[in-house]
Amino acid sequence: MFTKSKIKIFFIMFSILVFLFLTGCFGSSTDEAQIKKIAKNIEKALEKKDVDLFMENISYNYSDDAGGTYDNHINNFPENIISQIELAEAFANSVSGLLKITTDVSITDLIVAEQYASGKMKTAFSLKVCVLWCMPIPGVNAEESTEYNVDFIKEDEEWKIISLVEIE
Repeated sequence: MFTKSKIKIFFIMFSILVFLFLTGCFGSSTDEAQIKKIAKNIEKALEKKDVDLFMENISYNYSDDAGGTYDNHINNFPENIISQIELAEAFANSVSGLLKITTDVSITDLIVAEQYASGKMKTAFSLKVCVLWCMPIPGVNAEESTEYNVDFIKEDEEWKIISLVEIE
């Protein structure tokens, strides 16, 4: 009887410690998850060719060394990417209905502090052959990728991009 109560107490204490540990982990990863969701939001905006959806991830206080601001759409950054995608799609449609443009946006090397975060964002666009599934075109380098240093700011519990600089 005495050992059963010890086991119950041990189990309860262990459960509480695990819960507290996981709560701490989830709290710190929530910011990271929100920031990584920005990449998926931007990817969706580019696929839909929606500048407004792209700009929802940008801070109104955005500024960079090239004079990019929120008001000038970061020197027409989303519009330029979307026009490149449209040109590639026009080419793909003129050649064959089997070609498809795929988009991938990812955030890596993320460092999160209280209200600020920084990392790298990579955008990749590739032309793939799609029959039953999509695969790269054999022997053809049909992928364009660009990497950026990106800074984030937390505004009203929501993360936004405040600076984006292409890595050359």
